[in-house]
Amino acid sequence: MRKTIYFQEERVINAPIGQIWSLLEDTNQLNQEIGLFPVRFSPYSHKEGSLFRQSRTRVFGAIEIAWREYAFEWIKQQSYSLERVYTKGPIVQVQWKVSVEPQGENTTLLKLKGDFTYRNLVGRLAMKIIIIPQLRKTFLYALQLEGNSGVAAIRPRLKQVAVVEKERLDRLTAKLTEAFSNEQMIEQLIQTLVNGKDEEVTSMKPLQWAEIHKFDRRQTVELFLIATKVGVLDQEWSLMCPNCRVPKSQTNTLRQLDNTVHCDLCGVDYEIDFDRYVEMLFSVNPSIRQTSQALFCVNGPLNSPHVVAQFRIPSHSSMELELPDWDQKLRWRVLKFNYTTSIYEGTDDAKSILTLKESGFAEKEVAKTRLMQVENQTSQEFVLVLEEVDWDRFALTAREVTSLQLFRELFATEVLSPDQQIGVGNMTILFTDLKGSTQLYESIGDALAYSNVKKHFDFLRKYIQANHGTIVKTIGDSVMAAFIQDKDAFNAALAIQKNIHLLNENISQAVQVKIGFYTGPVIAVNANEILDYFGRTVNMAARIQQQSVGGDIVISEHDYRDLLESDEFSVLDLTLEIESLTKKLHGVDGDTRLIRIRL
Repeated sequence: MRKTIYFQEERVINAPIGQIWSLLEDTNQLNQEIGLFPVRFSPYSHKEGSLFRQSRTRVFGAIEIAWREYAFEWIKQQSYSLERVYTKGPIVQVQWKVSVEPQGENTTLLKLKGDFTYRNLVGRLAMKIIIIPQLRKTFLYALQLEGNSGVAAIRPRLKQVAVVEKERLDRLTAKLTEAFSNEQMIEQLIQTLVNGKDEEVTSMKPLQWAEIHKFDRRQTVELFLIATKVGVLDQEWSLMCPNCRVPKSQTNTLRQLDNTVHCDLCGVDYEIDFDRYVEMLFSVNPSIRQTSQALFCVNGPLNSPHVVAQFRIPSHSSMELELPDWDQKLRWRVLKFNYTTSIYEGTDDAKSILTLKESGFAEKEVAKTRLMQVENQTSQEFVLVLEEVDWDRFALTAREVTSLQLFRELFATEVLSPDQQIGVGNMTILFTDLKGSTQLYESIGDALAYSNVKKHFDFLRKYIQANHGTIVKTIGDSVMAAFIQDKDAFNAALAIQKNIHLLNENISQAVQVKIGFYTGPVIAVNANEILDYFGRTVNMAARIQQQSVGGDIVISEHDYRDLLESDEFSVLDLTLEIESLTKKLHGVDGDTRLIRIRL
């Protein structure tokens, strides 16, 4: 007795298609809201020529059901579909599709379609009485958006009651208010922690939170760091796979990081990198609020936000894909095998051909067109994704957060293990030196000279921190600082030289500061229990600073050309004196072309 129930229903929802899609692509929340049961998912397996997860659940806590859940298919803001093949229980197979079509500026047609094959009478009754009525609740869920078309971020809220230790939260909030001056931001953070759903207060991305609530990104990062220090939040380091961009593991401290991480889905080991692969996330401290980690779905579109479309391409088949016009820079990739091909601008009336062979794509690049003909010439099914090339703009990477002065002040013990070296990507390393410091000690004595040098360090820290940099370490009367952008390093250096008179008004003998910086890749290491940077870039920055004579800024000609392309550099309301020079730097082969900049 194997029969199929066919279901199809549609309804017009008075809300924009963007809001409807944003709501429904969060399949984890959707499944929880409409009453489906929590699921235990295994990692992806690639067996019998297909990619799937082994999945299990218990219905009413008693009847165990198991199935293979194959990779979702979707086109953003159009549709998504899934297939389940059951290995245990009264159901044989489920195919389910959710589609949205714009009917006007603020009206959307929502379509639900399903084919449900059952094994016996119990399966038929389960479909008719439980499963299909639950799935139909998707309409009721979407209808909650009606009347809120002018609110961009409106989302129906689950009926969830959070148990919050209010007395402890109030006590820690008072400490937070003493350390952070923006009370509006604090109030909004506390509201999120008290009223937010469990998934909204775990693995929080501060940059995404800042955009939702329209707060300054940098201030938000500082708020989250201080909130962690006082005990309102906990932080964790999430290690992201560079291919599928899914978290592979988490650690509480940098010291626990491994140099390499394995991704089961992509089948590769990769070396971690501060620039993209290590991300800082935040969760509510469990002493304030306990959260549930139950999963209802892990395969929907929201779980891969960088993927704008995903398709299952059967073996020895040809498929024609009709694609919308996306503005982002995209590429094609095969899930699991990581074959990639780039996309160049084509014409709308043309058709591109993409050929999948056992060794990968036959084409190195394809045109961006509305119609794509995909040929799978292999003996297995492939999951083909169309994904953004640019990295997640909400990711607070280790590269960025460790370059903040506040992070180093609050989390001075956050260092790597002594034997680790981790790539950071490009950083701008800036060195300063106090001109004539030896003469300063000779002329005014050790005690007064030391006081002057300390004030000089405070002066430098002010402008380095104000321009989003951090002091990595001091060496005698010199400073090594790091920035993630060269324009920030330049602005800090310029501010130091422009305002040096303020320092000289506050010390017993006038001084000059020598400054130089250089941009390039660096390595993060543990040096005497501080997070330090090493490599050629650091050596070049130190050598370039040695060419400064005081009251100037010395940089490489290459860095100067990069700065010329920056708006912040070209609109300066200062008259700069630019001098080109060629120098032989100690330990560097050949001559180096430099630029000296004076006010």
